[in-house]
Amino acid sequence: MKKKYISLFLRLAVSIGLIAYFIYALVEEHGGVIKGLRQFTKAFSNAPLQWLVLAGLLHIVGLSLLSLRWKILLRGQGVHSTFGQLFIYYVMAAFFNNFLPSTIGGDTVRVIESKKIIGSTTTSVMVVIIERLTGLMALVVIAATGLLITLFRSAEHETQAWLLLSLALAGCFTVILLGHPKVAPRILKISKKIFSQTIQSFLEQAYATVRIYYKRPGTLLMAQGVSIIFQLNIVVYYYFIVRALHQDPDPAEFMVKMPIVIFLLMTVPAINGIGVRTAGFKGLMGFEPVYALAVESIDLGFRILYGLIGGIVFLFHRRV
Repeated sequence: MKKKYISLFLRLAVSIGLIAYFIYALVEEHGGVIKGLRQFTKAFSNAPLQWLVLAGLLHIVGLSLLSLRWKILLRGQGVHSTFGQLFIYYVMAAFFNNFLPSTIGGDTVRVIESKKIIGSTTTSVMVVIIERLTGLMALVVIAATGLLITLFRSAEHETQAWLLLSLALAGCFTVILLGHPKVAPRILKISKKIFSQTIQSFLEQAYATVRIYYKRPGTLLMAQGVSIIFQLNIVVYYYFIVRALHQDPDPAEFMVKMPIVIFLLMTVPAINGIGVRTAGFKGLMGFEPVYALAVESIDLGFRILYGLIGGIVFLFHRRV
């Protein structure tokens, strides 16, 4: 319990600290609270409604892609479930993701619900972890692609582009090799001498889950393909929000930097990424504080909206 309180305090401190810093920067830049507030509200004025509507619709597209990926991975385990059922679980997870001080609350809900279908907690957990891993690999692919496009634009950077491509391919190959049925068992023999029986048992069960996908590589490739489309969907979602704020970043550069911001949202300890978005758009994208805060506000608005919908679905689903 003590660790949980420390973690919560750290997340609160990071989020409040970052938001306070950027509000202070906004006030200092525009010479006062009133002027800063006017500039902040001005950032939203005359925002083309079509960009915001498109961004809002992409949330539904994203949930649909996530549900499809989950269905593909479950089918690889021999578990058959309907797309609609998984979609409802993801909608409910949106509520817990946005109204609990964590970014993995929704994953816990999905593990609990999918256990009813699968019958195994370990398999449920591993499928969710594999989902996360395919998402991370997709971010790397998107960022590398954007960087390659940027580098290949200049002939003097062509060597660096090929080097980056080689490193990315080598990294993917290493990950695949470590989980291969002829390599992983040897690693497990070594880990047996290092870890406790409980941890070793979990690792062995986890490998048993992963091994199935090596026997069915098409399943994993399909899931990875959906992950790439999903992460691109997130990049486009933020691009639409940025365009609604009358900003026009270079698409290739945006495709390079946005995956880094998404990765930071997944890893930096904060309350649902609050403050991290603003820091990402200010530090990496080079946005003025007023526009970085505006992106944060619009994004949180959409997330709260869909979180509330998820909460309503959760209440009615439990009553059925």
